[in-house]
Amino acid sequence: MVSPKEETPLPPAKPKKVTNDDLYRRSTQYRYWSFTVSKLADLRVLANKKGLKSTHEKLDNLDPALEETKAVTSNGLDKFPFVTPTEELQIITYYARKCQDLANFFRLPSQVRSTAIVYLYKFYLTHSVMAYHPQHIMYTCLFLAAKVENSFIGISNFSNAIPRTTPDSILQYEYLILQSLRFSLRCHHPFMPLYGFYLDIQDLLPKVDLKRLTRSCDKAREHISESLFTDVFFLFTPPQIALSCLWKSDDILVERYLAKTMGLKKRQIKGELAVVKEVEKGNGVSSESASPDADPAENESNLLTPQQKFDKLMITIKKCAHAIEKNTCSPSVDEARRISSKIRYCLDPIRYGRRLVKQQKETATVVVQANSEQSRPSKSGARMADAPEGPSKRVKTE
Repeated sequence: MVSPKEETPLPPAKPKKVTNDDLYRRSTQYRYWSFTVSKLADLRVLANKKGLKSTHEKLDNLDPALEETKAVTSNGLDKFPFVTPTEELQIITYYARKCQDLANFFRLPSQVRSTAIVYLYKFYLTHSVMAYHPQHIMYTCLFLAAKVENSFIGISNFSNAIPRTTPDSILQYEYLILQSLRFSLRCHHPFMPLYGFYLDIQDLLPKVDLKRLTRSCDKAREHISESLFTDVFFLFTPPQIALSCLWKSDDILVERYLAKTMGLKKRQIKGELAVVKEVEKGNGVSSESASPDADPAENESNLLTPQQKFDKLMITIKKCAHAIEKNTCSPSVDEARRISSKIRYCLDPIRYGRRLVKQQKETATVVVQANSEQSRPSKSGARMADAPEGPSKRVKTE
């Protein structure tokens, strides 16, 4: 008996290629630390309100019998130097830049420096500077980042290199920072995607001038380092930030590369207006990074044409570049000192009372001196009028 002819089995389906972007969207950084602009602002306002509540509780617990407490009460709580959300972000950025300098002092790699700065910004999305001074948190963030990124420094060596610190003063905030990070310690930075683009551009554009490409990547690294002091880490993915910084360095090269990647023979920006309406739903953030719970890129990839994909990506790149330019700030030392003094008053309100008492005493002393100086000329004038004529004057008269 002849067996029926067996059907030829179909070739197995090609497994879907997992991209770096797919891996990032499954990371804790994307799930926990990706926000819209409005959500990010709300978190900072909420953290500021926590700081205000903490300061008010400290003010309520002051001893009413103390002279300093009476001075604070009589001066009025509306005049108390609370820290505003804008000032909070300024002082955090100031110490983030100090963190960069301290990392350079210890000769730590850029990955450690970047992770420490991100830890610092993440911490103050849930806490206020009115509860924890950023100078102390910055030291702990850098020490923790060095451990996480396999560049460990002994706590004794670390503390001995920083004046007015002890191992306990640095380690006491470590668990608090871990809690604020939700124990999500891995940080994805744009430096690695930038290197990937550097290699991919050489592969897709073999005639590219390597000197030009190297110069552009070096400038892009500088832009990435500066972007650490902005909000783009919470609003865009690392590849988007890397492309934006590279586009800021050499826009023509990046657009040529993207057009070649998407199979476009000629760059034509024509679907831009239709895409803008869709992107603006994220309040200035691309739809790909604004909603961590969804994965719109997978659903849209089959619906958009290569031209529309190119247009949409270019809009995201330009938004990211604009955010880097707009949000970059570098507070001066005088601004940092002013805000830091307000933080110390919030942490210990009795110090503000001492300042008011001192000012009141100085004012009273100035008033007494002014009154005495005003009374002196009148008394001397009266004495001169009542004094008898001297003999010399009588001689002249005679």
